[in-house]
Amino acid sequence: MRGLAVLSSVTLLAACGGGGGGGGSGGPDLTLDNDNLAEQTVEVGQESDVSGILGLQDDIDTGQELILEVMESIEAQHTGSSSTINCEQGGTATVTDESADGRIDEKWLLQDCVINTQVLGSVSLSGDYRFVASFSGDEDADFVLDGFETYGIEGMRLSTSDQINLRGRADFDYSKTGNSIRFIDTASVFEFKVGDLYVAITDAETRLEGNDVTLDFTTKGKLIGSAIGGYIQLSTPQVVKINNGEACPASGILRVASNGVAEILFGTSTEGTGDAVQIRVDGQIVDSSDDCSAIGFIP
Repeated sequence: MRGLAVLSSVTLLAACGGGGGGGGSGGPDLTLDNDNLAEQTVEVGQESDVSGILGLQDDIDTGQELILEVMESIEAQHTGSSSTINCEQGGTATVTDESADGRIDEKWLLQDCVINTQVLGSVSLSGDYRFVASFSGDEDADFVLDGFETYGIEGMRLSTSDQINLRGRADFDYSKTGNSIRFIDTASVFEFKVGDLYVAITDAETRLEGNDVTLDFTTKGKLIGSAIGGYIQLSTPQVVKINNGEACPASGILRVASNGVAEILFGTSTEGTGDAVQIRVDGQIVDSSDDCSAIGFIP
């Protein structure tokens, strides 16, 4: 079941918003990729490094959790009475708030802001973070919520003196009309570096669209990282269809590509055996199961 183990880790990355776009030198500039990992293919197949792929996911999670922890700490101390606050353990954070008429627009400027985090311990950070969002409708009925966040932050992990760099932009577009929903997350570029650890996402988009009966899931983008020593591309060449109440997708294909191509085939998209899921490597079926929990697909 080696193939299922490898691809199960890939599905977790897909659910995080990673996906398969252009390869090689295309896409946004990666200013933190000192080892040129965006140009390095990695082995894709039954013997792929599961721990490396899972490590890539962990590194993405660490970068995203760092942003979340820092902003939650700052906002918890911001009473609204002052535009500048003192950070937990030194330094300052200053907010410029241009929110109006149902639109949130906040920009935070960090200056040697020291905060204790769960993911990296105490960190000292400088740079900026901006969050913009517009909402209309009723969250319990029809609504539209869209916006974006940008970040350009650098600093230090105090316990190790490792340099921290984090930059990127993420957009979101969520809506509900009647029994129809649409959730779209995109990331033009996300880069995170701590010491020798590096991870990036480029040209990524994850979409979940449908109604209370059937949902369509698609993903695309490029994931790069020191955990795998190069890049992989994720895509859904065939839409993954998810029926309400069913444990496995009814159909669809999820693909990972780099040096080689591996695919997860679901339901009616499998090659005529009645399996719930199959693994295809470079065009050949190498593994299958009648239980898709073996790969833990949760969009």
